[in-house]
Amino acid sequence: MNTVIEYRDPIEGFSGWLVYDGLDCRLAAGGCRVAPGLTPSLLAELARRMRLKERLLGINVDGAKCGIDYDPHAPGKAAAVRRFLAFLRPELMRRYSMGCDMGTRWEELESLARLEDIPSVKYAVRGAQELTEDDFTARLALLGQRVDDLTLGNRRAGHALAQAALVAADAAGLPGPLVGTLQGFGTLGRAAACTLARSGVRITAVADEYGCVASHDGLDVAGMLGGRPGTPVQQLAPDAVHLPSDSLFGLPTDLVLLAAGEDAVPVERARRPQAPVVVVGANCGLSPESEQVLYDAGVLVVPDVVGGIGGSASMEALFGAPSCPSPAGVLAGVTDLMWQLVGHLVDESRRRKLPLRQVAYDVVSAAVVSPGDRPYGLSPYRTRALTVASTLARR
Repeated sequence: MNTVIEYRDPIEGFSGWLVYDGLDCRLAAGGCRVAPGLTPSLLAELARRMRLKERLLGINVDGAKCGIDYDPHAPGKAAAVRRFLAFLRPELMRRYSMGCDMGTRWEELESLARLEDIPSVKYAVRGAQELTEDDFTARLALLGQRVDDLTLGNRRAGHALAQAALVAADAAGLPGPLVGTLQGFGTLGRAAACTLARSGVRITAVADEYGCVASHDGLDVAGMLGGRPGTPVQQLAPDAVHLPSDSLFGLPTDLVLLAAGEDAVPVERARRPQAPVVVVGANCGLSPESEQVLYDAGVLVVPDVVGGIGGSASMEALFGAPSCPSPAGVLAGVTDLMWQLVGHLVDESRRRKLPLRQVAYDVVSAAVVSPGDRPYGLSPYRTRALTVASTLARR
């Protein structure tokens, strides 16, 4: 069941909405989007996808999504988002755990929320999880701590995407060392590249909306991560071969990760696959037609509902741990969740001779929520309790 809360800005007249998908649980989670032409129907679909991810992980959290119909590059954006957050204050204090999405950044949302006397856009987690103020504050602060080249907040979702790719490569029996290519170098893509590179994967090509950079010997991922976020990849890797953006999908590789935009691989290109594994992190990153073509060609496709689950998985690892974990411990928890979840889905996909997406939907359909229980800490894919001493099981 959907619930839509509508906002009309009293100063500029733009509209905004908060959409809940599901009313069963104490908590609902999802990002805040700022985009021109945003509609409540799109937010409803995105909220539905959030609920699917929570149910897939077996977490007692409903789906949500909010946003405003506004140009994220407009000079009045910060003031506009602040007014929207002020309107949402009752929901943010009680039930809605907000994250960032297109057109917003975590640090931006947090700073604007504090101006409206909202301790955090995730403050609803404190009450739903029955945490003390000090425990909640300590856990939340981990998101700002650095793990290798990025903060935990910026690393978590892409780390999960990269782990999904490593599980798929293992399931496909690909011999190492692995070669990977990446579409998208925003927050999700940068973090995925960081984890893949530190796991020994040679990243030979990265594409964004401006172009593609390629190097047979492997790109300098650490150097690229040192550049300012949003910088075109061709400026981040000036010594690499520069190609058009869509050239990425014609390059031979073991793994293709889709971390930006919708319908990234046209059906015509999907009929000539260059990789045995494709992992989708961006919402709708692969059209249903292209996904089916790749599956029919024998490609192992990890769909967006699985590859893009990192935000939810990281909240389970952060807030579901019995005591406050370390930043590395949170990533270790995400690693465990992804290896258990994706491994199970691949096994079932092969046993039942069905695409991974269908198996994931079947898991969601069978999921049972416990409205009286805390949101986090009960996922069936947790393999061990997380402690301050936890270290990454796999990098």
